[in-house]
Amino acid sequence: MTTTNEADGDLLIRFRNGDSTALEALFARYEGPVFRFLFGLLRDHHAAEDALQETFVQAIRYADAVAPDAFRGWLYTVAHRQAMLTKRKAKRLPSQADDLVLLGLVGEWEAGSRIDGVDDARAVFELIELLPAPQRAVILARVVEGKKFREVADVLGCPLNTALARMHEGLKKLRQLWEARHA
Repeated sequence: MTTTNEADGDLLIRFRNGDSTALEALFARYEGPVFRFLFGLLRDHHAAEDALQETFVQAIRYADAVAPDAFRGWLYTVAHRQAMLTKRKAKRLPSQADDLVLLGLVGEWEAGSRIDGVDDARAVFELIELLPAPQRAVILARVVEGKKFREVADVLGCPLNTALARMHEGLKKLRQLWEARHA
């Protein structure tokens, strides 16, 4: 019996026994349909691709926990859960333009200095890469990942006041870099 004709349960059992070609067959079988399902829920190509990838990561991680005859339904349940997590994350995480608003970088930094559009947003994120690692980490964790300062401090293993100071210094340096670039 060829891999493409095998039942999902048989492929799952083969994968559990170490046959990576069985996983490839399951992926080939469900990649298109699960992607279309996710795209229908998310209406965003990149978000659907990310959710598809995470769905299959979960499928690999929990392959031993699913009943072989329930794989298809379980996979779609995982995909649905990933879509809902993606939607929640999108609501919680700001876009890059919103990130700049949170950073206090959009608008007037000084008379006549303004960040407008995608090109300027990209430029700011390039400047963020120039910051010292501790400041860059705080800014990215706080703004891009949407973490609260307490969470940022915990993740980075530093006191809350240190995280706050790094954010302040990072924003100050970022403004200086921006002004130097646009002088």
